[in-house]
Amino acid sequence: MKKIIVLLLVAISIMCIAGEMVYVTPKGKKYHSTRSCKTLAKSKKVIKINIKNVRNRQPCKVCY
Repeated sequence: MKKIIVLLLVAISIMCIAGEMVYVTPKGKKYHSTRSCKTLAKSKKVIKINIKNVRNRQPCKVCY
């Protein structure tokens, strides 16, 4: 029974991460968890995308 519960929790966690939206700039090398991240303050164009589409970008050290 414990194994089933653990597997369900893992599956739910994976589904939550898969649907997560993040913020990027067109030429940026990082992705951000919030639009209000201080490293995005001077950015003119910020795009909200699914985390699956970040490609080779790395997470921001400030907001992650």
